Amino acid sequence: MILVFDGTSDSRDLASELMASGYSIIATAVTYDGVKKLEDKNIRAIQGKMDYKTLVSKCRELSIDVIIDGTHPYADSIHENAIKASKELGIPLIRFEREKIKINDKSIVYAESYEKAVELAGNTGKNIFVTTGIRNIEYYKTVIKNHKVFFRVLPDPDSIKSLLEIGVSKSNIIAMEGNFTEGLDRAIMEYYNIDTLITKDSGFNANPKIMAALSLGINTIVISRKDYPGKNIGHNSTEIKKILRDYRIK
Repeated sequence: MILVFDGTSDSRDLASELMASGYSIIATAVTYDGVKKLEDKNIRAIQGKMDYKTLVSKCRELSIDVIIDGTHPYADSIHENAIKASKELGIPLIRFEREKIKINDKSIVYAESYEKAVELAGNTGKNIFVTTGIRNIEYYKTVIKNHKVFFRVLPDPDSIKSLLEIGVSKSNIIAMEGNFTEGLDRAIMEYYNIDTLITKDSGFNANPKIMAALSLGINTIVISRKDYPGKNIGHNSTEIKKILRDYRIK
């Protein structure tokens, strides 16, 4: 049995492809909406946050042979729990990860943390467009006092509530669910007169917004990913299946 940590449309597609290839799959999702998306693809799913102890217990209960971590590249706590659990259980951990952005432009500034990204944005812009979700939004508390900061988040009541609680104006919340095209991203940036973009290196999903920002001469700040050591990293279903075969997982 393979346990897939879901977190993106890519990981759901991977789980579906593995099932079609004959693998036994069960996936995890934090929210009801996430579970619904998995079940819509006929993927067995369990809901809830997986801290280290819960993960180890669940893997033992379900007789899990391998963990595939398909969560978002910035889900650091989940990555770390998966690493610890695989060592505790003595089972393989495979990281299914989007490839990093391949846009080479000297005007892109990389920041090693959210805190640094906000500091850089505050020093360079006035109308800031944030596309990093609601995690670590506490870092924006100071910059929203002297800047116009526009947040694009999922149309989720809890996300919107979190923004309102730190003082973000309702008019500065763009609640939309992607994927987004370069044209749409450019239109949003032009409409709100954006001069600075803060985003993450989420692979192909980041490319349209970065290309839109560069085409408009907008300051572009990318929060760098944290690298995790390990040989079992695949970027597509073919690579994941090869790793599974190497471990003789059927």
